[in-house]
Amino acid sequence: MSHRQFIAAAGFFLLSFAVPLVVHSDYTLQILFRVFLFAALGLAWNLVGGYAGQLSLGHAAYFGVGAYGLALLSKVGIPPWLSLFLGVGLAVISAAIIGLVSFRLRGPYFALCTIAFAEVVRLVAKNLPDVTGGDVGTQVPLLFTESSIKSFYISGVLLTALAFVLTAWIERSKFGYYLMAIREDEDTAMSVGVNTSRVKLWSLLISAALTAIGGALYASLFLFIVPDQVMSLDMSVEIAIVPMLGGAGTLFGPVIGSIVLETAAEIFKNIFQEAHLLIYGVLVVMVVIFLPEGIAGTIVNKLRLFKKAPAGSLAAPVPVRPEEEAERTAFRK
Repeated sequence: MSHRQFIAAAGFFLLSFAVPLVVHSDYTLQILFRVFLFAALGLAWNLVGGYAGQLSLGHAAYFGVGAYGLALLSKVGIPPWLSLFLGVGLAVISAAIIGLVSFRLRGPYFALCTIAFAEVVRLVAKNLPDVTGGDVGTQVPLLFTESSIKSFYISGVLLTALAFVLTAWIERSKFGYYLMAIREDEDTAMSVGVNTSRVKLWSLLISAALTAIGGALYASLFLFIVPDQVMSLDMSVEIAIVPMLGGAGTLFGPVIGSIVLETAAEIFKNIFQEAHLLIYGVLVVMVVIFLPEGIAGTIVNKLRLFKKAPAGSLAAPVPVRPEEEAERTAFRK
């Protein structure tokens, strides 16, 4: 991360922490909480899907395990915050099991495998009514002493900042270079000594931990969850679309994608009501078609081309004297 990017990121998060001082509407703060929550989830997914190039469509499993870990462990008398971290541990264990199996596959087969595992987790939760409540759902305790959306908003900003700083560090580390090498050509990375299985698995474990924290915050805000809410394929797709829209494999992409996606979804829902999903879908399709590298990826590439362009290419053409033009014409003849 360059010095300018660091200043921009620091300024953005400082302003974000100050938002509750000027915004007092619970409705607005809840929308902003969703923006930062999915920015954090997008940054978590970006480690696996963006930097490592592994299209995971099963992150709803880790999101749901984090949510249900908080709910179920609190029911047996464990304090909520300890339940949250134990739920994160359960999500990491789940990711280790899923990763050891699914990373044997590549491409679309890997994506289908992650979907299958997420569906297994969802169906298990649906068919254990004595434990999870099944389709009826279960209650979730508050993580904060008072039911204030401001506390959840600040926690969402903190989670996003944590995921952002962690991603920035990984991006500049040897581990990050290994991830990008796997994305570009996994066989070549293996041939030069990179333990691709271990690197991909560690990226998934980190991603699952961050996703589980997001799931616990989401569940605690709404105080009630059902499997089809927190473990659905729709949740996995939304988590993946955020960095794809903003720019997979970029540092700022998931944040930009979440701002655009969640804000557009809320605006369209209020304006177009029943037709908002159609308009929302058309917007996503248009961006994917015309900006295949995402918003941030397209901007970065344009800036790189601009910097590589020679200075003379941007200058006005020098007029040619009549004598030189006559000499060039005689030479061509």
